[in-house]
Amino acid sequence: MMQIEDGKTYRSRNGNQVGPVRASQDGTYFFLGRSYTKDGHYHADRTVSPFDLVEIWAVEGPKDEPPPEHVMQFFEFSHLPPTLKEISRPFSQMAEDIVRKLPRNQQRTMALNKLLEAKDAAVRAFIAK
Repeated sequence: MMQIEDGKTYRSRNGNQVGPVRASQDGTYFFLGRSYTKDGHYHADRTVSPFDLVEIWAVEGPKDEPPPEHVMQFFEFSHLPPTLKEISRPFSQMAEDIVRKLPRNQQRTMALNKLLEAKDAAVRAFIAK
């Protein structure tokens, strides 16, 4: 059974954020004119209420950036000689646009892989004898 603590924030049965609650001298807890029992009930007789406190409010931290697309490393062109840089640059720019504009899913990954195939073919076409 949950026990309310002074200074903590809770989620009510109706989904609202409640708190931080404060302890009073009579053993109840209050927030914005509402009073709660030690175990989070809004009504002292413990009848169910949408205002009952049901769990600690989970504080979400900053969202972590998703890991980079593994395939993006193959669009790097700074190490290439000038002529191959010019061939590779538009493919790299297109890959960056795809990652920036499209949601991460299987189809985006497929688009990046196909673009990589096209870039590799263009480079091979240039260096073919």
